Amino acid sequence: MSKERLYGWLDSQMSNMFYTSNNPHEVPKYVKVNLRDELRHYQEEAFRRFQFMQDDSLLAGISDAGFQRKQLLFNMATGSGKTMIMASLILYLYKEFNYQNFIFLVNTDAIIKKTHENMLNSSSNKYLFNPSGIFIDGEQIVIQAVENFPAVKDKNTIYLKLTTIQKIHGELNKPKENGISLESLEEEDIIILGDEAHHFNASTKKEKEEETSWENTINKMLYLRTNNKLLEFSATINMDDKNISQKYSDKIIYKYDLGEFMNDGYSKNVLRLQSSDNDDEKMKDAILISQYRKLIARENGISYFKPIIMFKSSKIKVSEQKQQYFNSIIESLSVESLFKYINQRKTAVSLNSTLYKVFSYFSEQDLDSIIREIQEDFEARNILNANEKNMLSVDNAVLLNSLENINNPIRVIFAVAKLNEGWDVLNLYDIVRISEGAGVTRNATDSEAQLIGRGARYFPFKYEDEKSYQRRFDNLNSDLRFLETLHYHTINEKGYLANLEKSLNAVNLISSSDETVKFLSTKLKYSFKNSNVYKQGNLFINETRETNPEDYDSLSKFTISKEWETEYIGSTIETDYKGSLKEDTVIQREFGYLTVDKRFLKKSLQRNPFFRFSNLKNYLPLLQSKDELIESKKYLNGVAIKVSLPKGTQIVDLSAFEKLEIIDKFLSYCEEKIRNNYKKNIGLKIFKPIKIKDTLRDYETIVPKFDTGYITQRIETHDMRGKNWFIYTDAIMNRLEYELVLLIESFIGELESKYNQVFLIRNDEKATRYKLREFEGPRGFMPDFILYLENESFVYQLFIEPKGEDREKEDLWKQEMLQAINGVDIEIIGENNNVSLFGIKFYNSKNREKFINELSTRVNSGFPLDGRVNLFNEEQ
Repeated sequence: MSKERLYGWLDSQMSNMFYTSNNPHEVPKYVKVNLRDELRHYQEEAFRRFQFMQDDSLLAGISDAGFQRKQLLFNMATGSGKTMIMASLILYLYKEFNYQNFIFLVNTDAIIKKTHENMLNSSSNKYLFNPSGIFIDGEQIVIQAVENFPAVKDKNTIYLKLTTIQKIHGELNKPKENGISLESLEEEDIIILGDEAHHFNASTKKEKEEETSWENTINKMLYLRTNNKLLEFSATINMDDKNISQKYSDKIIYKYDLGEFMNDGYSKNVLRLQSSDNDDEKMKDAILISQYRKLIARENGISYFKPIIMFKSSKIKVSEQKQQYFNSIIESLSVESLFKYINQRKTAVSLNSTLYKVFSYFSEQDLDSIIREIQEDFEARNILNANEKNMLSVDNAVLLNSLENINNPIRVIFAVAKLNEGWDVLNLYDIVRISEGAGVTRNATDSEAQLIGRGARYFPFKYEDEKSYQRRFDNLNSDLRFLETLHYHTINEKGYLANLEKSLNAVNLISSSDETVKFLSTKLKYSFKNSNVYKQGNLFINETRETNPEDYDSLSKFTISKEWETEYIGSTIETDYKGSLKEDTVIQREFGYLTVDKRFLKKSLQRNPFFRFSNLKNYLPLLQSKDELIESKKYLNGVAIKVSLPKGTQIVDLSAFEKLEIIDKFLSYCEEKIRNNYKKNIGLKIFKPIKIKDTLRDYETIVPKFDTGYITQRIETHDMRGKNWFIYTDAIMNRLEYELVLLIESFIGELESKYNQVFLIRNDEKATRYKLREFEGPRGFMPDFILYLENESFVYQLFIEPKGEDREKEDLWKQEMLQAINGVDIEIIGENNNVSLFGIKFYNSKNREKFINELSTRVNSGFPLDGRVNLFNEEQ
């Protein structure tokens, strides 16, 4: 085991045994119901791994593994909820192994105060257990804080000692009468929970045991009794240190780093906002960005949203001086000075930057009211300097750890490095690096990276009556992205930025420069807004109904296709260090069909905890048994997996393990479809009117800056002024979409001769919430364009969707829905026969003629529309 690490060994060798045991490992119900919140998937995985390591029946016969069970470490990202895992393990160890004595050990008092709120204060909004009480087997369980463990235990009681390593080190090495001592700890088994465990390795780093070290004190407690356990938690175990690596290789039970955490959407996005060394500018910019976030939240109906700014200094004296200066900035704000500052700064920043967007916004606002609100929000009493002198006071500790609370007035924190650990804040959105006295060394940037990781924690605000604990606007590119983005205000200094990049990479923190994106905007034309179509017209969306158990009588109801296609790369193909194909790799391929053997299917189902019958029954209430899942045509019987193979490779050449991996991928696809489509409303063929003026609006989108990539996917703006039939001033779209617009333009003369009103409406997800729902299905569909045609006696609305040939098969259901709109069974509420809705076949170069023919049939009485010349190509 000296070379292989425990978590890797568990990943590769134990995956089968995790879920195929007669006693499958899953979080017990008594744990789930006694926690305030649901465990996330990675927290459940950490818990199950611990269960597995306690299972003597499974581990018997694997004596050569060299694993550890007495001391285990959870190496998990900052903000991933390690304390929640501790809470679940406390309940599990109490119930299953009769442990009553728990010591929570950390190196700072700040974390002790936070953990007291987590574990003991049931009235706190950060309490991790069920606020109504902890009940196991019908008995109420009490968690009691103690300084020493009582010799006579109360029934149904868990004893928890919260202490720092410094304090318990002193207590055990210089015991006092009636105090805790090694002798008192010898009487009963204990569980030690070590938070921020990287602080406990001084002796290991020095390659020698020190009798008086903290590490030695912990080991003394651990080895007092055979059943004592040490469970450590840390985000920053340095396995590059050979001594640390040797110590923990057989102890790290689970690794979930910051990159995984951020990719899973549980964090804010992080953007680096590179600025000058001028602290005055950075302070003013941060004020405006923070207030912009607050106003965007308000405009989107988010009733309470208080973004926090942190000004990070390296010295207390600097921090205090900067706070005084900040106060003077707020007090001296005037309309004249702010107007001048905004316009000067606007000309100095990139057109694609966040700051340009913010300055543009405020340049159109009533600055007098803006200043009044800024001065109220950022007045001196709403600012806290968390320096060493006063940070540990009771009042400040409460303020620091309740910043999300509605009655907490703090908007700004001035802080030194003291807050790098033990500070749980979710609504921190701007971290400003104070330049004066700040270091640019790797040690300095390592500290900053750690702070950014803490600030990146997601703030679960409520939007449209729904609260989410994951990002939800990554693909919307709306202003709401600002509410899911942390800005770190840095300086434009080459050496410093290089070190910061290294520090961020070292902890796998995903960030990008603010200016790797650009903003594209467009507005509704005045000519359209003055039309009767805008003022009085309607669009039509289909109604939906709630689902019932009968709707989930087969996998097809979750939009799962039994004709599934995947790609097998092959073990001999050269990949990069991430396992991805190298850019210049070209593989000739052929297809084969994998027959899904029932033995493989059963094995794969056992390997995926989602498909445990008790869990699956929640999603498929009519499912009677796991055998039915495998045998019935409504479920997995009849699945055909089409596999793309390297030329010369046949399905029969694949090993049993490779076939199992392919089936695993198919089941993962099924799991994703089931989760995503469960309890979504079902679309009906009944359409209702919605007012155009309440649906369409100006919009802006954020797009990447393209240095390379596919030109057909590049989103660009095209000036549409003078073309009254297109409702926006600019067309923001990719090449295929714009090609369609040019084609429609070629028909405009004919259409305007036949119809009084002709408008092409761009239905961009950033501009509207206009979405159709799949007929008798859960999927939503936003057609890219609506062609609106009106005469005195009737209105036609045509739904049009350009679709690349590579996406046609995947989105076939959308085309089927467009065709179904043309059926006689479509009902339009409140309308007679004067309104007709039509769906047109997908548009692309391959389907161009079919598209024109169908459009001609619908809108030109079957006579061919002219404009068959490819105007897009002519324009090139």
